[in-house]
Amino acid sequence: MAYWLNKQHKAGQVEDRVEPRSEKGFEDPELAERTRRIREEIQRKIEQRARGYAHERPTRPHGELAEPPLVIPEVVVMRPPEPPRLSETDATHQEAERMTEILAQQVVWAEKLEQAREITDVAQRRTQFETEAGSKEELAKVAVRTALGDDLRDPASLRRAFVLREILGPPVALRP
Repeated sequence: MAYWLNKQHKAGQVEDRVEPRSEKGFEDPELAERTRRIREEIQRKIEQRARGYAHERPTRPHGELAEPPLVIPEVVVMRPPEPPRLSETDATHQEAERMTEILAQQVVWAEKLEQAREITDVAQRRTQFETEAGSKEELAKVAVRTALGDDLRDPASLRRAFVLREILGPPVALRP
């Protein structure tokens, strides 16, 4: 059937039964113009995608500006208000407050400096111990001994060690 319709259509014997869409009349000419622009834009994008140019920048219609006009706002320069004049006692009071703030900040910095010194001392002692310990084997033995000692000091770890010995060790009947 489709073959026969296509053949008749090519020959011009079959009329197109699909009637073209009629444009609805708009009462508002601006709305009609905007609708027309939107349809043109959609049609242009469909054609671009069909050709493979989907990433091409859209062009603007001739009536529209590329950028909105530049508006320069009026700039008014105002001077900051002058600080109120302080009496001599107020000035010394403010000076004393500033000094206490500075001293508090210095105390905080001194504490941080002391912490940094402690950290460097610990790091130096550790590097000294590591160099004295010598080879990696001695370090590994020391690490195993300290880890095992720590595990046996903890009651939960000690219980775990006994359970593992029962499970992984020789059967009770074969123990000496």
